Amino acid sequence: MTDVHAIYDQEQLQAWYRPPESEMAEALRTRYRQACAALTAVLTGACSLSSAATMHRLCRKRLRHMVQLASELAADGRPFGYRVCVPWGVYQRRPQAEEASAMPRRAAAHAMTALMAAQPTIRGWVDAFDHPLPPGKPPKVFLRLHKRIVDELKRLDLGDYYPLNQTDKGRRALLRFLRNRRLAVPGGEWDSAAEPVSRLTDIFPQTPFTRTELDGHRIDIETVLSVSLPKGGLAVRPITSLWLLVEIEIDSRAIVGWTLRVGRAYNNLDVASCLAVSLRPWERRTLTVPDLEYAPGAGLPSGLLNQMPGWRSRSVAMDNAKAHLAADLEQPFCRARGGMLVFGRAHEPRSRPIVEQLFSRLERGALRQIPGGFEPAKRLGESKLRISNFSPSDHPIQLHAFEELLDVIIANYNATPHSALGNLSPLQFLQMQRRRAFDFTVGTGDEDAADMGSVLIPLVVHGNRGQGVMPHVNYAYVRYRSPDLDNKWELIGKRILARVNRYDLRTLLLMRSVTAPMCVVRAASPWTRTVHDETTRKLIMQWSKQRKDFTIIGVDCAIQAYVDSLRAHCADSQQAVDQLARIEQLHAGTPPTRRKPAFQEAARVPPGGWITLDDD
Repeated sequence: MTDVHAIYDQEQLQAWYRPPESEMAEALRTRYRQACAALTAVLTGACSLSSAATMHRLCRKRLRHMVQLASELAADGRPFGYRVCVPWGVYQRRPQAEEASAMPRRAAAHAMTALMAAQPTIRGWVDAFDHPLPPGKPPKVFLRLHKRIVDELKRLDLGDYYPLNQTDKGRRALLRFLRNRRLAVPGGEWDSAAEPVSRLTDIFPQTPFTRTELDGHRIDIETVLSVSLPKGGLAVRPITSLWLLVEIEIDSRAIVGWTLRVGRAYNNLDVASCLAVSLRPWERRTLTVPDLEYAPGAGLPSGLLNQMPGWRSRSVAMDNAKAHLAADLEQPFCRARGGMLVFGRAHEPRSRPIVEQLFSRLERGALRQIPGGFEPAKRLGESKLRISNFSPSDHPIQLHAFEELLDVIIANYNATPHSALGNLSPLQFLQMQRRRAFDFTVGTGDEDAADMGSVLIPLVVHGNRGQGVMPHVNYAYVRYRSPDLDNKWELIGKRILARVNRYDLRTLLLMRSVTAPMCVVRAASPWTRTVHDETTRKLIMQWSKQRKDFTIIGVDCAIQAYVDSLRAHCADSQQAVDQLARIEQLHAGTPPTRRKPAFQEAARVPPGGWITLDDD
């Protein structure tokens, strides 16, 4: 059977619309060019349909359909032309004739179009519907339109016809009809409305400190800790892992805050500490490591950009780790720091590319050269590759000294030229930015940094007047009381607010209201002597439940007793090594130790001998 079609001049075909290749994926452009060449050869009469399909490796049935549809008019009033050559574009439906006015009996192709032709009233309602129809669940305004159409068809007693004879009464077909009609009219009235904003980058201007990214990274280092044993001597024990938390500004690539933590994971208090670093003005440390020094102009933005004090990002991007989603982190962030928390999925580096690239740069450039540094295995079954030539056992780590090294590395990184900034350093790039009217700047950095570690929680006042138990509150396994609460029996059973400093749990501040303080309550013994944070107290209570030979009952200081117990169990407990390393980090390498009894201490005698106030 011979296919009959019109023959066109080359000039007529050039007037047809040809979609640009730049708007197509690279993998589809070759197929698109082959389809255009085959269609041109057939319509100009250069070769037959079968020969063109064989020459250009096309399906003959598809090419025949392309030839028939190319000359017909599309919804925009122009011939389809070379639009039929776009892969999958040939299956675009032809405009249906509107002469038929019979109601469709069943759900078939173009049944909704036939319904519109048979019911002019319903067609008018559909034509007047101009509300957005985003992907997903249809909006309520569409559901009202569908109900109005169903009520009209029931009024006309058309229950045996389409769409009333369908389970969903044609709701999905109507939604698909509206969406397809809008997509089939390029540049029509549907494109006049602005696209809905779906990304935060479309809301905020692209200026520095619009967005920062925060994440935690397990440092690729095998480290060991030198532990002083209770009976004298030193023991070398491995540490599970070290976590580096970093907050980085994406436009300048400047690190604005960081913190180091020891253990299998980090918690929300560690994240709050990292966020607080960017609020507090940075100062150079007094370095104790030999030959370690800051580069000229090194530092963090909070310490060097004096012309823009308190510069904060409008949003902080993190993954959905439990430490990031905690309510105890969200409360101080919204109160003290401000901005937006943007959560993404874990293990998706593309959603936070800047901070992930930074970790790779720090590892390859500095951290893997430390004793015990290695490159992790990239494939299943492979072994990690050791990078450092020094054994970690020969160089036990001191975390307070390692923090000095990290501070120098990060401060010097901010002063190092970056290829993405035109060989400017991150700090130079920020110093070149001019001040804008709506920059997010606050002048209370020190107060807000301290407030990042506090939460406001409700506590119940306990006590018993009949038994003489004075009013008090309980928090984190410990009783808190104050002379200001004595004999205030009317408070028993009531719920009051308490301001908790999570970095120092020795005292709590009870509040009359959100802003009015009432009194300060102090923790009961043995929790009042040494400064300790919330994580330390939780670890001590867990340790007391796990070890039958450890108790804090009757001791002078719970933290001192805890450190002594960790030293005694370092030989047989990995948890003890990690917790002892954390305690040493918090106390700058000198954790609290148990004092000798008074009768064992040597008497202090003044240089000039004993002094007496007797008359003779």
